[in-house]
Amino acid sequence: MKVKELMIPVADYETLGKDACLGDVAAALNASKHRDILVVDDNKAFVGVLTMSDMILALEPNYRKLTGKALDTDTLTNRLVADQFKEFNLWSDSLSNICGKAVDVKVADAMHSPDASQYIEEDSDIEHGVHLYMIGTPQPLIVRNNGKVTGVLRMSDVFAEIVNRMNACVLDG
Repeated sequence: MKVKELMIPVADYETLGKDACLGDVAAALNASKHRDILVVDDNKAFVGVLTMSDMILALEPNYRKLTGKALDTDTLTNRLVADQFKEFNLWSDSLSNICGKAVDVKVADAMHSPDASQYIEEDSDIEHGVHLYMIGTPQPLIVRNNGKVTGVLRMSDVFAEIVNRMNACVLDG
């Protein structure tokens, strides 16, 4: 199966302009089955994506300090997590107050432009998408055809396909 057969086309995905604000994003997501927003320019060309993680980073920018800090260990103990929470003053205000302030944050200030590893070609095999997710490529994968963004490949859709195939094997067996 090719990525094109499983992807969600851009025309069927939520898009907003980079001048929209996070309040617009919240409203769009509330009316959508998607959890990410594709960000487009005035000509409707893809410029980036706003993911769940991007939104949370916009709500609590102190996480940017944490993600840039080198850790001595890969083991996240409860004490380490609690110390980081305190050291970086994370969520020092109530979620309601933070969300109230964030509704006016511009999408352009919260979104990210995917790096090369977050793109996959339409004619790639779906197994390539599975591999990208398993080695840690962030979601969603942005699908291209001849350099133009044509859709989104979500891990949930890939997993649903895997489950469908496994169920077919059970029925055949």
